Amino acid sequence: MIKTYFTFMMISYFVQGEEIKTSILLPSFEQCSYSLDHMSEILEPYGKHVAIRCKGTDVVSKDYIKPMPRP
Repeated sequence: MIKTYFTFMMISYFVQGEEIKTSILLPSFEQCSYSLDHMSEILEPYGKHVAIRCKGTDVVSKDYIKPMPRP
């Protein structure tokens, strides 16, 4: 089985000159990458004032991925 690790989506942006930072916890890097694409589309009008990235942790989640058997 393949272990999975927690991933945070880190979002930072500015509101009236004040920097706001938000973290969203996701169970896998794949889900973070998928969400990153959609969040980028939503926040695109704000341009260079928004930064979004995925950051993994060293802590193993309780989810395991079972490899599919080969045919």
